[in-house]
Amino acid sequence: METAAQGGSENTAHLKGKLNNLTETCRNLSESLGAHKKEVQILRSEKETLENVLTMKCQDTRKALTNELHRVQEDISRHYNVMRAESVRLNQQLVTLKTEKGALEKEIVRMTKRIEELEDQIGKDSDEDNL
Repeated sequence: METAAQGGSENTAHLKGKLNNLTETCRNLSESLGAHKKEVQILRSEKETLENVLTMKCQDTRKALTNELHRVQEDISRHYNVMRAESVRLNQQLVTLKTEKGALEKEIVRMTKRIEELEDQIGKDSDEDNL
């Protein structure tokens, strides 16, 4: 019977050892789980911070691009107005030049007729002098 009693006490000691090991393992796992939970919280916090930073950067970029677009549109509008004014000025000069060209052509025709008349008169005067 002593052997059974000894076996029973060995069994108890062995069971207590296993319970202690299991308790230690549970404690270690609990600590590890707590550390992982903290790490997950830190990562979530970093994720939120990064999302906020990215959102702010996107907003800043959108605002900068909107401002740049507005500036470019104003530049295009200003240049278009300058080109339109230049076109009007050039068209006015073209009309003036066409008018002057027409006047010069009329003057050339008039002068050509006058030269012909003078040549005719010179020719007649020479004929009369020869007679």
